[in-house]
Amino acid sequence: MLADEKERLRVTLQSIGDAVICTDAANRITFMNPVAEKLTGIAGGEALGKVLGHVYWAVDEETGHRIGVTRPVVGVQAPADQNSRAVLIRRDDTRCSIRQVVSPIINERNEFCGLVIVFQDFTDARALQRQLAHAAAHDALTGLANRSSFIRAMEGLVGQARKDGTADTTKSTGDTTKSAGASGHQFMFIDLDHFKLVNDTGGHAAGDALLKRVAVAIRGVLGPDDIVARLGGDEFAVILKSGSAAGAKIAARSIIDAIGGLDFTWDGRPHVIGASIGLAAINANCGEVDEIIARADAACYAAKAAGRGCVSVAPDARIVDGRTEPLAAAS
Repeated sequence: MLADEKERLRVTLQSIGDAVICTDAANRITFMNPVAEKLTGIAGGEALGKVLGHVYWAVDEETGHRIGVTRPVVGVQAPADQNSRAVLIRRDDTRCSIRQVVSPIINERNEFCGLVIVFQDFTDARALQRQLAHAAAHDALTGLANRSSFIRAMEGLVGQARKDGTADTTKSTGDTTKSAGASGHQFMFIDLDHFKLVNDTGGHAAGDALLKRVAVAIRGVLGPDDIVARLGGDEFAVILKSGSAAGAKIAARSIIDAIGGLDFTWDGRPHVIGASIGLAAINANCGEVDEIIARADAACYAAKAAGRGCVSVAPDARIVDGRTEPLAAAS
């Protein structure tokens, strides 16, 4: 009966769709089913008796650190260890995303007898997860950050700037005290000029093609740490990380020149567009995200009123009785 039961267990483990590896108390492999052989790239006959690490090597997908498969502490009941972000590294250095469950084998005398590792090929599922996460955070047309993900990033920077500004007010060197908001970032609101004419004459296909070109142009003149987003329609936004007001004006001018210099032709007809940009600081006294965007939007409107194709800087702000108030008119 014991032999029959053992054979039924062997056949079951051989037949299931998950990969299974069993070890003894010395961490040497005692069993591998065909799915485990396929995923590890090692035949069961070759693996039997080998230390687990010679056959099965899993690392964390994010950190790259090895995921340890260790025996539990004697006398302590150990639950199954699950990991959904493991990567199996094969002997030929190819990789396979897996989901693994490691369970200790404990006999009736409460003695540790080995491990059972059950794992699945999770490569396609994890790729789909990454695609869905990317789609949720990026504009489908341009590949830039979309409005919602951009706002989340901006909220984080505003919160950090507020903390940094609070910390700065408590620091002093000699007789000089740092002012709140001495450092920060710069927000840029970009609105395209004469874009509607492209849509009216060339159709939405022309407009979409041009928006892709604009996205590349904006991204091309900025640093790798700067955040670029399409807010919707022909409106774009940029966060210059750790940027000064003077540097933001230079960057904005570069963007205007890059967009104005696009050589865009549709159905044999050339189209020339421009951009107007409003700038606003992100610092300890900048207020909430919607206030920053509103100031930059107003500055962008001022740039359009001034003749388009130029940069306007929104007024700085100060906190009065919990409210954000402008200090000066836009320039």
